[in-house]
Amino acid sequence: MELSRHPKKSTEQLAAIDSWYQREAETIMTSETLVPSAKRGCLEELRREYRDSWFQAKQAADRDLEEWSEIFQSRAESAAETKLPQVRDARILKALELQRLHNRIERNRDQPGRLLAAYEQAVRASDHVVAHELEDVLPELLPGDARADFERRAKENRLARMSEEDRKKLAEHRAFERERSSVEQGLGLQERNRQRGYSPTPTTLATSYPAGRPPQTDEVPNPMWRDPALEQPTNEPAGGTIVPHPSEGGAA
Repeated sequence: MELSRHPKKSTEQLAAIDSWYQREAETIMTSETLVPSAKRGCLEELRREYRDSWFQAKQAADRDLEEWSEIFQSRAESAAETKLPQVRDARILKALELQRLHNRIERNRDQPGRLLAAYEQAVRASDHVVAHELEDVLPELLPGDARADFERRAKENRLARMSEEDRKKLAEHRAFERERSSVEQGLGLQERNRQRGYSPTPTTLATSYPAGRPPQTDEVPNPMWRDPALEQPTNEPAGGTIVPHPSEGGAA
């Protein structure tokens, strides 16, 4: 479903920092006025600035994801709550009914069958407030097999009596958490790559130490770089191109 606020919004600053670093690094590596040793110094300074900026932006992204997760969870919990009558007198009467219900629950904790019958009656009468209260209490009172069956039915009943808007809030919370998990996995992978010294440029600098001579810095192909133009689409099958079997068509 389309989210009102996608978790990727929390990582926009990280993406901007990555783009900035890649542009700056490519500028240094393709410079024709800098010798390799000078390029190395410039890159080391750029990487220090990049690591600091990325770390701070990563912390901000984590906080933002956590805050939005709490927002979506709060919306879902509010949607799942029972709705008391808006009219004052009706609300007072319903509160008194709930008080009597709680007393009844305490008296019948050892006889959950009676409470289950009260639940069925509330569902048939569309008494959503009483049904909601019993849906919270009965799972801890029923035996194992009956509990699993009741929890399944209670979940279906709660969804059925919700408004379309409330059901959307529940679905959006679940979708947000799925997308959030995917985004956090991607951030974790990026962080591990950076700790290993990942550089998004086709060449990198390597220092050698020839015997009897000063250290020498050269620009060499970057073994960690992958040309995006050569990457295969992730939704394409591997193993070659699928073509019709020769027996399915005649010769041209």
